[in-house]
Order: sequence, then C-alpha cells, then structure tokens
Amino acid sequence: MKLQTSRRLVLACLASIPLAACHLAPITLAERAPVTIATASPGAIYYPVGNAVCRIVNLADDDDPTKRCQAIASDGAVTNVARVRRGDATLGLTQSDLAYAAFRGKGLFAAYGADRELRTVVALQRESFTVVARADAAIRNFEDLRGKRVGIGKTGAGYTFTRDAVLEFYGWTISDFDRALELGPAEQNQTLCNNEVDAIIFETVHPDGLTQQATSQCRARLVPIDGPPIDRLLAAHPYYVASVILGGTYDGNPRDTPTFGTQTLLITSVRVPDDVVYHVVKALFENSADFRRLHPALWTLTRQDMVPSEAVMPIHPGALRYYREIGLLR
Repeated sequence: MKLQTSRRLVLACLASIPLAACHLAPITLAERAPVTIATASPGAIYYPVGNAVCRIVNLADDDDPTKRCQAIASDGAVTNVARVRRGDATLGLTQSDLAYAAFRGKGLFAAYGADRELRTVVALQRESFTVVARADAAIRNFEDLRGKRVGIGKTGAGYTFTRDAVLEFYGWTISDFDRALELGPAEQNQTLCNNEVDAIIFETVHPDGLTQQATSQCRARLVPIDGPPIDRLLAAHPYYVASVILGGTYDGNPRDTPTFGTQTLLITSVRVPDDVVYHVVKALFENSADFRRLHPALWTLTRQDMVPSEAVMPIHPGALRYYREIGLLR
C-alpha cells in the first residue's frame, strides 16, 4: 500500500534533526558497515523493495563483507529523508514529491529549510493515483466524479496531497462531490461494496491486494485519469510521472488505464562517497533482470525507468558516473 505520512509525523521526525546535521563529516565505509537502506515497516512496500536492493548488492559483493548492505525498518518515506539527512542511514527510500520538497525546503519541509546535500541514486516503482468506481455508478472518467459520493482518503495521508493537486487542476474543491468520506484503505473497500460511496480515491503500487478485492468482490472498475488537466499538472510538477495500470491486472478491467503518480526514489547524501553509490547502482543495473523478479512492484521496470530525473533533485556523482558510462545519460 501507499506509504501514508501525516503533517504530525513530518514535524516529529524533522524536529529530531539537529541544526548541525547539514554539516556532518563525510561518511566512510569504516563508519558505515554494512551500508544501510532505510525502508519502512515490514507490512509496507518499501520494506521488501529495500531488502531486494540489498540482496542484489550483497550477491554482487559476496566476497567483500565491507560492502555488505542491510535494509533497516523505519516509519517510512518522511523518516527516511530525516535518517539520510542525519547520516543515520546511507540510503533511504522515499517518494519523488517528498524528495523534491525536502531538497528545496518547500511544502511540508518549508519550516526546516532546503537540504541541498540530498541526492538521488535510483528510481524504482511508480505509485499510481487510482480511482476505483462501482460498475453501476456511470463513472467513466475523473470529471464524472463531480456530484458523486466519494471516499477521499484520510486527511494527512500522503496521497491526499496528490488528490488536492488534481482537484486544483480541475478547478474543483472537495465540496464539488455530493458526499466526501474520509476513510482508510480497508474502510474504502467496505463502503464501496456496501454502496455507501460511488468511488474511492487512493494511491498505490499495482498490482495491489485491496484493488484486487474491490474489483473481484464488488465488480468495481478502474477510472482513467488523463486529459488536459492532468497534462497541465504533469508539466507543472516534475515529481509526478505518467503511468499505466495494465489491462488484465484486475478482474473485469481488460483495458489499460492511464493515470499518473509519484515514483519511489532511492536517495542519499552528497556526503556518501562516490564509490559506495557507484557500486550500488552498478550492482542493480548489471543484475536488473534478477532484481525485477524479487517483487511484483518491480516487474515492469526498465533500465531507463531506473534513471532518476534531475528535475526532482541532483543525481549523486557516483550514480551519475555509472549512468554516463553505460550511455543512459550524457
């Protein structure tokens, strides 16, 4: 499921970052052995993905224990930014919108200022903004949600910021829905199946268990999220990326469903030595087929997909060196 982050969590974890965190000494392998990746709780998607990264890195370095990688549990995307900033983790998994905001000191990170030492390493799975509607609700596109009963997610969850961005580009507010219910993921499915709402809004990595449940048990349909408002949103916000939920992924949904969302990024600090980051990226790319097999969320990744966008934040020099060596960046 989508990693949910509230403003309270943002404030709590960032408040623990000392002012001197932006001026820490360079991190060396002697200080950081093994290399660590901050992930999430075991039930969240970042946990198995982080473990998959470490598995590939460790297989590539089976004869060198000084470069071994360890995935560590955390509270998720926002906490991982804080851990990388403090030097508590070599690498961390986060969302592209959070990475963009943390680097520039915008949005949720405005009170703490820009962290210009953050860097991207690799781009991973896409988390798609998703609308699922009852088959009898006559909802064929996002515009049809106007005047409908909609489960909008809980205020403070990460995807609700994406939801509000979508509403802004349509010129709507939540009041344009006939009824808006703040619901958690499991509650959303229940209200959809009980005909208490016509559609539900969330963000997730596909394939997703709750989406499968809604489409199989309630005969729900995926709603396309595209058109001029979404084109303008993507042009305005480089941390969002277009995506497609492949046809046949869910019962009763044989056609591809266009949408957009955030991308999971493996981030680090410029203080981490170039050779450490170069080594991680090289291991993932030289074993990309094996890496993709380790979790369904990674199955559709291409080598080009894994090159992060410099529009979100700068790429770490160690990663940049590898991308240039193999011709994926100039």
